[in-house]
Amino acid sequence: MSTQIAIRLSADELDALDVEVQEGRAASRSEAVRRSIAHLTRNQRYRAEEAKLIEIARRGESVYPDLEGVLDLPSVPLD
Repeated sequence: MSTQIAIRLSADELDALDVEVQEGRAASRSEAVRRSIAHLTRNQRYRAEEAKLIEIARRGESVYPDLEGVLDLPSVPLD
């Protein structure tokens, strides 16, 4: 399902969308807007994940328990 919305853009914002289309990163202004929203959504997810990782670290828990001890593995000396 999709919903049509109306927005007002400044000339600079509209130019930025047009550049995306002209340079082939989007097929249309609408696609450029959708790609921008996808970028925003990814950033929101990353911030939520970062907050979870920070909370785990604050509690003193290992953020990546599977990697515990990896740096303690024996290594072969390099010549």
